[in-house]
Amino acid sequence: MYRINALIISMICVSAWGFAQTQMPNSNFEQWTTTDAGNAIPKYWHSFGDADCQLSGLSAWGCPFVRSNHSNRVAGHRGYGCEIYAKYVAGIVNVNGVITTGQMLMASSETDNDENYNYSDIGNRCGNKASISFTGRPDSVYFWCKFEMKKPSNFASAKFHLHGNIPYKDISRHQSTTAQKGKIANAFCEFADPNDGKWHQYKFKFTYYDESNRILKSTANKPSYILASFSTNKITKGGSSGDKLIIDDIEMIYNKRLSYIRIDGMDLPNFNSNIMHYEYQANLSSGILPSVTASAQSQNARISITPPSKENGYVASIIVRHDDGEQIYTVHFSGKSDIVEK
Repeated sequence: MYRINALIISMICVSAWGFAQTQMPNSNFEQWTTTDAGNAIPKYWHSFGDADCQLSGLSAWGCPFVRSNHSNRVAGHRGYGCEIYAKYVAGIVNVNGVITTGQMLMASSETDNDENYNYSDIGNRCGNKASISFTGRPDSVYFWCKFEMKKPSNFASAKFHLHGNIPYKDISRHQSTTAQKGKIANAFCEFADPNDGKWHQYKFKFTYYDESNRILKSTANKPSYILASFSTNKITKGGSSGDKLIIDDIEMIYNKRLSYIRIDGMDLPNFNSNIMHYEYQANLSSGILPSVTASAQSQNARISITPPSKENGYVASIIVRHDDGEQIYTVHFSGKSDIVEK
């Protein structure tokens, strides 16, 4: 019986992962491919250690020097976190600490050259499985970071691209508004060191676009992949050797809150998006039951409303569905003389 139940649970988990990837795998950095000091790398993430170094001529001598991830497994916000740090490569150039879910391509010795970029290796050309399947349409991304910067005024960066089934590129000079084939949404995150040695949570919104770079309120296009990258500095040659950034607990946020509930076209008094249940005084003897309308805060959420009826005890249900689940608001109509929040 135990083996059968385990098999069923396993099948459910595989099914959920295969059809509804709404969070990034290993987003809390608890799983590690290697924990070697200075060269650790969390599972599903990549860096210089498995970069595709295509330098030619004399520059090709630099390839062996970049075969280190310059990252560590350290105590995180909860459990482990991933520390990335900047360092001088071959004693010549300061290179930012970087981790990405994609494949790093280095084709120029000039680190800020457009020939160097991260990309989703959909076809697994490099054999590193450097692409993350993803189907959700999140509203925001939250993550925790702690800094140790030589110049606290410097900004670190994180980029999250939702894209279609193509080898999407993240080039350092690209802005959030850069048009690119397969583009669906992105969250461009730049954040400074508070210079207090403490963990801080950062929250950034996703913006949805079409391929002509027009901002969309919502999109029917489901992302196929997510390409995420963190860097110790938003400028490719910025920062100082020894700059450190610790990352932990990345979470995609799917807003299932309502903006309002209206009864017969009038706003429900004392409405609070964080309160799920209400009672409302109504004249139920007239034979005409109140109409209920509502609006979701997220353009990517869907609403369905079950109106009040005698059969359901005069309770209206508003279900807000998003990619990772649903939330239910209810309004109980009664002859009470005031509105009471439960």
